[in-house]
Amino acid sequence: MLSARHQLVPEIQGLRAVAVLAVLVYHIWPSALPGGYVGVDVFFVISGYLITGSLFKEFEGTGRIDIPAFYARRIRRLLPAATVVSLAVALSIPFFARAQWSDITGSLVASALYVQNWFLAAQAVDYLADDARGPMNHFWSLSVEEQYYIAWPLILLPILYLARGKTISRRAAFGWFIGLIGLGSLLYSIWLTPLNPGVAYFATTTRAWELALGGALAVFQARKPLSQPARAALGGAGLGAIVVACLAYSDETSFPGYAAILPTFGAAAVIRSSGALSRWSVSPVLNARPFQYLGDISYSLYLWHWPVIILFGEVTGRSIGPLSGLVLLIVSVALAHLSKVYVEDPFRTGGASVNRSLAAGLAGIILIVGPGVGYLAWRDSFPDTGVAGGLPRGAVAMQDPGYDWRQEDLARAAPQPAMARKDVPAAYASKCHQNQSRTEVLSCDYGDPKSKLKIVMLGDSHATHWFPTFEEMARRQSVFFRGVAKSACLFSLEAVYSPTLKRPYSECAEWSKNVLAWLARERPDVVLISQSPAYPASVVEGMGNAWQRLLDIGLNVQAVASTPWLQFEPGKCFATNENWQGACIPDRASVFRPDLTLAAAQRLKVPSLDFSEHFCRATSCPTIIGGVFVYRDSHHMTATFARTLVESMESKLSLTSRLKAASGAIDG
Repeated sequence: MLSARHQLVPEIQGLRAVAVLAVLVYHIWPSALPGGYVGVDVFFVISGYLITGSLFKEFEGTGRIDIPAFYARRIRRLLPAATVVSLAVALSIPFFARAQWSDITGSLVASALYVQNWFLAAQAVDYLADDARGPMNHFWSLSVEEQYYIAWPLILLPILYLARGKTISRRAAFGWFIGLIGLGSLLYSIWLTPLNPGVAYFATTTRAWELALGGALAVFQARKPLSQPARAALGGAGLGAIVVACLAYSDETSFPGYAAILPTFGAAAVIRSSGALSRWSVSPVLNARPFQYLGDISYSLYLWHWPVIILFGEVTGRSIGPLSGLVLLIVSVALAHLSKVYVEDPFRTGGASVNRSLAAGLAGIILIVGPGVGYLAWRDSFPDTGVAGGLPRGAVAMQDPGYDWRQEDLARAAPQPAMARKDVPAAYASKCHQNQSRTEVLSCDYGDPKSKLKIVMLGDSHATHWFPTFEEMARRQSVFFRGVAKSACLFSLEAVYSPTLKRPYSECAEWSKNVLAWLARERPDVVLISQSPAYPASVVEGMGNAWQRLLDIGLNVQAVASTPWLQFEPGKCFATNENWQGACIPDRASVFRPDLTLAAAQRLKVPSLDFSEHFCRATSCPTIIGGVFVYRDSHHMTATFARTLVESMESKLSLTSRLKAASGAIDG
């Protein structure tokens, strides 16, 4: 978002107020304004309009664009307040669970480098990032705009020079160029949004058309003045479009895609209506003193509100109510006012030279990035699991009748709770766990491909968290294991509706068909199926049909029962409770969801493997077992704990007898 500047068109200042209020209300009371997130899109149109107009006027007036001076102005307007907020977030890190420190630090670094949108886009397709709500997440939109500020003059200047001496005017040449960029970006956004909504929401390439819309308006609006009645009608329709989007849209709306057209064209209409004199126009509302004030502090208000909201949740552990929400709103406005008066304005009007501004900008980035990268490097220097010299006892401890989990020494647990989220299967780093958008069969292979005993496990992330078990097995035994998994995908020939994608998950059904063909070619000795228990009960029939296809071609199919699904994340619980034995150990009755995998197995009389005795006693389910921290989040095992289940897996698979049978077949 552009910081406020003096003597701007009043309607634009008022539109900024509308945009930031929409975002604030959505973040504080989402049910009151479920589509308030479109305020960000309004900001994009405003930014595209103001920056393109400024650059174009500079070229028309001087015949050139002073790119270093332009960058220096952006730095003076944007970087001081952003740096202050970033430093405040950095200082607040001790208030967060230790398990979040690395994530917040990484987000600070990404924000300082203005690549936070791509940082979040990468997390959006990563199942490990399922509940991230970091205090710097809102910087994604600033990153989109900063990338635009960097690239736009570099694109604009050559186009304007190339138009010299041509039959087409520079205005027309640049207008057509903006139109092509905008149309391409819009079409890409419409295409990508239903396929990969996480990436589509954050990507610069799916948002560029919104900035281009504002740019096109700046280039062409002066060609034909509007009448006063037309201005009044256009402004009312535009503001109405924004309000409708705020009220009618929700988190269930597939966005941006087609849906972003309504609020962005609404914002463009309001800008185009500027100067309306009718009392029936939106100008009297937008020009009112409260809207002008909020528009003036809108940049700082956007910067401050989200960290304030997130910190409130971390410190109090409570959801936001009417009164606490009002307090958060007042605190955010107060911080924004102070930031505007004592940070934004002095730096913007201080008269620093271009070189000094550029140097100060670089220093501000280094101030955040340097310590952040240093901290991350220091944290990464520690082993992910803390395990040395072979496997810890882990799951094996639960077979000992005398084992008492209450005597566990937290200081010696591996991994430490703060590092649990990083203790993930190697499949994610090696990219053999298929993402949501692709349908090819990828396999994570462990062991000797020439082995006569071949085991395949397939499913979603609840299959992948078992892969370390088989990786360990392949080190110990002469087996060849192939893990085949796809994010949030139920192995079924029917396209199950995905709440995340907001549509039937057709890529999952296509992947399942490809897996069937792949298994028919590979013909492993054992096919294990492990799935999340979070799917609706209606999917059992589709699951069963897919499993039956495997049975029909003579494959040995076995189901793996679901592991516990806790109602909290143990790593965070341990970080905030000294009495972890009382606060962070769930009751057994609360952690086992209805298991659709077992339901399908019973329906088809398929054998099932149940490991619940390694996770729970009769009434409780420890979160540290045998010196090992069990969960990396609320429902996935740490890779370390999964490795300690290898002996039990070998036993339940009757691995010794299978290996003897395979050896006998070879000898014969």
